[in-house]
Amino acid sequence: MENIYKIILEETLAGYWDCYLREDKVIYSSAFKNIFGYQDDELPNTTETWANLIIPEDRPRMDACLRQHYESHGKKPFNIDVRYTHKNGSTVWINSTGRVIEWDNDEPVRMVGCHIDISDKKLTEQTLEISEETFRNAFVYSPIGMVLVSVEGKFLKVNKSVCDMLGYTADELITKTFQQITYPEDLEADLALLQRTLNKEISGYQLEKRYLKKDGGVIWSLLNVGIVRDKSEVPLYFVSQIKDITGRKQAEAELKESERRWIFASEGSGGGIWDLDLVNNTVFHSKQCLSMIGLEENEFSNIPGQWTNRVHPDDRDKYVADVRAYISGKSDFYSNQHRVLCKDGTYKWVLDRGKVIEYDANNKPARIIGTHTDITEQKEQEQRLRATLEVVSGQNNRLLNFAYIVSHNLRTHASNFKMLMDVLTDPVTNETEKQELSNHLAKVSEQLNETITNLNEVVSIQTNLNIQTAKVNLLNYFNRAIALLANDIKAWDVDIENLIPAECSLIHSPAYLESIIFNLISNAIKYRPATTRPKITLSYFKDAGDREGFIVADNGIGIDLQKHGSDLFGMYKTFNGNRDAKGMGLFITKNQVEALGGKIEVESQLGKGTTFKVYLT
Repeated sequence: MENIYKIILEETLAGYWDCYLREDKVIYSSAFKNIFGYQDDELPNTTETWANLIIPEDRPRMDACLRQHYESHGKKPFNIDVRYTHKNGSTVWINSTGRVIEWDNDEPVRMVGCHIDISDKKLTEQTLEISEETFRNAFVYSPIGMVLVSVEGKFLKVNKSVCDMLGYTADELITKTFQQITYPEDLEADLALLQRTLNKEISGYQLEKRYLKKDGGVIWSLLNVGIVRDKSEVPLYFVSQIKDITGRKQAEAELKESERRWIFASEGSGGGIWDLDLVNNTVFHSKQCLSMIGLEENEFSNIPGQWTNRVHPDDRDKYVADVRAYISGKSDFYSNQHRVLCKDGTYKWVLDRGKVIEYDANNKPARIIGTHTDITEQKEQEQRLRATLEVVSGQNNRLLNFAYIVSHNLRTHASNFKMLMDVLTDPVTNETEKQELSNHLAKVSEQLNETITNLNEVVSIQTNLNIQTAKVNLLNYFNRAIALLANDIKAWDVDIENLIPAECSLIHSPAYLESIIFNLISNAIKYRPATTRPKITLSYFKDAGDREGFIVADNGIGIDLQKHGSDLFGMYKTFNGNRDAKGMGLFITKNQVEALGGKIEVESQLGKGTTFKVYLT
């Protein structure tokens, strides 16, 4: 029976050992010695051999594990990861496990076990630790406030930006819950969205809310919240991004206050007055009303319609409609803003307000008195404020897009790592396959690090108006995506026809370009045909207007554009019944394309395939 066990251990690439403790004798299998680069006759069968192979720093841990196994009479297992020295001087990570199988009362007599080489696993873990550290730095040094929050609302981890924003130290903030520092009037809405996220009604949410600072002040923020769950879909914690939008909110308040101030100023300033006599069909405009547009009293008659003729053509229909709606009783008050032509050919903005002061015998309006107030300066100020709001809004959209990129791109690399490790640790995988997988792990790790570098670069520019761009080789990015998807391409026997010219280079965002290409190719694979060999054709174009881009065409199941065309690039929109579809890929892709002034077009027929045409410039 022992021979059978030894054969099994050898087949699983494990080196077994059989230790006779009283005799200071250890029988090592050939596989045991081969792990460390030795032939069967090169190592003596003694415990000293073991002691000489183990790295000295790991010996105390090994001895402690053995002692616990002996003292517990085998109840505590002997199983530990330690380092050994290879014949060539390199370090080998070994998982050593064993058990005492013969005892003399409480004294161990004979112990058997095995050694398994886990060096590749340890290398992968170290690579992942490096990648995680890189991303951790992106979290810590992000210009955006970033926090991890427990499902109960307690802060688990916070970065410097959110501490600076709220005036707390990290240690102080960790002792609090988000409920404690949320402005009371905003808490109910936040909790309601949080509960919907926990209930899986939504995958996350965005909310404008106020926080209470340590010094008692209040700031407005744009909060983006996502949730992390374990493999059993149990909620672990929330990931939140907090962007200070106090400046934007102040601008909005100033805009409203400006409008209110101008209205009151008009009512109390005695500005231009007009008086419409509906019975006699005449109108009077005061001197101040006419001088506002550069006219003298003798240049304007009392016949109605002259002011209407001077109203800007784009504003005239609404102006006339508002006046008629008030006179007919369809509205309770009359107020209209419009541009009016001045004598010098320019236009001024006017706030026009009126009120019925007399009614006829049939209770119909007979006389309306109103005011004209010059609000040109106000309108110019509003335009400046709107421009400011658009800038802030654009920054917020780029920050949200970055969160999607992090989730989408890093999840892809993580999935590749997991799949490769699953195959690598599969007992049926032979050494040749392991070597090939190890090479692929290194390549995926290199691509992951490059992706994180690009993402970190995106983080650093979130507060800038322009997205960072660089000269990129289009073919290289297509080859990177194909390499990342190599397993899927092989699994589904996908025919990739790559017609991208090797010399094709253009200016674009590296992080966005990687995401755009990967999304489109992975979608083409995901929605491949069921009865014929999948084929994806990749090509470059430059149109008559010197706009450059690429085309991704497939022969897949296609999309019903008449039915889904308007929703094709919508967030969380899915169309083919794929349970794994998140409805985010095309949404992210369109936003990334348009962020740099590009556009994306699609042609598709059910059962015949889909073609995406992406204009990058």
